[in-house]
Amino acid sequence: MKRVLAVGVAALLMAAFGTTVTNAQMKTDPAQPKMGQKSDRMGQRVEGRIKSVRGSLVTLEDGTELSIPSTVKVAKEQLKPGTQITAEYEDRAGQKVAKSIEIKG
Repeated sequence: MKRVLAVGVAALLMAAFGTTVTNAQMKTDPAQPKMGQKSDRMGQRVEGRIKSVRGSLVTLEDGTELSIPSTVKVAKEQLKPGTQITAEYEDRAGQKVAKSIEIKG
């Protein structure tokens, strides 16, 4: 009887500890935005030359992929391979979403 009780208590403690460790690991980076929510952080900037354009996705020569929402005011015909741009973006669910784009001369 004591052995069954000891095993049961040990199992409960291990389960509680495992849950605590998992929750602590999930909360280690409060700066990361949650899925579907906007980031509280300031936008980041990137400069580069456009390598390719597929729909609303622009890939720079360094491999950076930017999603260009329709709310960003930029002439779509200017977004073509070889064009030098500066973009301000924010991370949303692991995707770089442009907030503004400046075409460089």
